[in-house]
Amino acid sequence: MQKRALVVYTHPSTFVKGDVEILRQSFHVEEYRFTNNPPGRLPLSLIVQKIFLLFTIYRFDLVYIWFADYHSFLPTLFSRLAGKQSVLVIGGYDVCREKKYRYGSLLKPLRAFMAVSSMKMASDVLCVSANIARIVGTIAPKANKMIVYNGIQLPSSDQISVEKTNQDNHHTKPSVLCVALVSTLQAFYIKGIDRYNKVASKIPDTCFTLVGCTKQVFELAGIEPAKNLRIIPPIPHDQLYTLYNQSHVYCQFSRRESFSLSLAEAMYHQMIPVISTAGGMPEVTSGFGHSVYFYDSPKLCNQSIEQAIEAINQALNQPKNPAFQHHITQNFTLTTRTHQLTAVASLG
Repeated sequence: MQKRALVVYTHPSTFVKGDVEILRQSFHVEEYRFTNNPPGRLPLSLIVQKIFLLFTIYRFDLVYIWFADYHSFLPTLFSRLAGKQSVLVIGGYDVCREKKYRYGSLLKPLRAFMAVSSMKMASDVLCVSANIARIVGTIAPKANKMIVYNGIQLPSSDQISVEKTNQDNHHTKPSVLCVALVSTLQAFYIKGIDRYNKVASKIPDTCFTLVGCTKQVFELAGIEPAKNLRIIPPIPHDQLYTLYNQSHVYCQFSRRESFSLSLAEAMYHQMIPVISTAGGMPEVTSGFGHSVYFYDSPKLCNQSIEQAIEAINQALNQPKNPAFQHHITQNFTLTTRTHQLTAVASLG
């Protein structure tokens, strides 16, 4: 009889969908979406989840949870009591406490208690980068943590053919790209869009593109977009591949970043990375490209901006590098993640 897995999440993101498909290769998967919005819905959602687990936990061989938060506490608790394997994936937000930007699960005492307790109770805690693993080791020292990097989906042969045609037909001046899903003021600053915009304004002869944002968020921040900054709302992935091929330099100046799939995708397309040193991004680049330590203090902020400008100007004059693609292919693909997740699930 095929083993059964319960996958618990709050939002069916690309990460979640990818892992569900991986688990389907070895398990009959049942999905459980926990509703935590609006905030007033939380008590009812916890009661409903408790009743569900009370009557169904015995059916599952594996309980797989994305993010440590309110929704992970009861599944890890019931799994431990029932002697079931529970795997908890830590994505980044769940180990953050950014008071200035009101970002992170650890800001509220009850939420932090449930998140940290989940890490302590889970059979296995999967961290998407070594940076995240270090944080987990600090707040939950006895957690059975391991690093399982996120992985990119490599383009199909048809997509590669289309990309090559687009690239051959594209002969414009080298440009700069940043991809960040930004729909709130909080995300605007966490993703460092203010930094990216300021750098763009100081290199007016170069075209900068920002994908995944809107001008309305700039208005919320009270910041005028640079004249040479093209802002594109979220687009399908195949169109994103085209932009990777048509652009030369990839920038990500985040204040917090657990991994950055878009950075890995850009490097796969041989773009030259210029990043902040936040979180797991230096693990993705592994010394390739350029990195800048960003200071947020007014006195040192301009120094960081000048260093970023210098790095971008150097990158614009460097050729795209096939070694970047090889590095990503060897370390950060869905195939690699599939092997690792399958091994972890088999341990149960």
